[in-house]
Amino acid sequence: MVQRFGRPASGSAVTFSRRTAVYVRAGLAAASLIALLVLFLSQASAGDARSEAKQACKADYSRFCAGTMPGGGRIRKCLGDNYASLSADCKKAFDAIPSK
Repeated sequence: MVQRFGRPASGSAVTFSRRTAVYVRAGLAAASLIALLVLFLSQASAGDARSEAKQACKADYSRFCAGTMPGGGRIRKCLGDNYASLSADCKKAFDAIPSK
């Protein structure tokens, strides 16, 4: 038997069989791995979308937002304020980036 720390309301220690403990650990490890993979893939996808948007909106940025200081969402706001005037490629890339 594998004894776990902590005491339930009845006052006795919680115990698991070795087999159950292995399954619980394997399940937690798999869940952690899946969570990390999802986080990594979502970050990579967002990074790709931002990179594509930079390329697609380069001319629009120069035209409408050249004096805007990067950071804090200021460029996104500037492009959003000028959305009607953006090129079709920039609009598509702008729409693909998830807002924070």
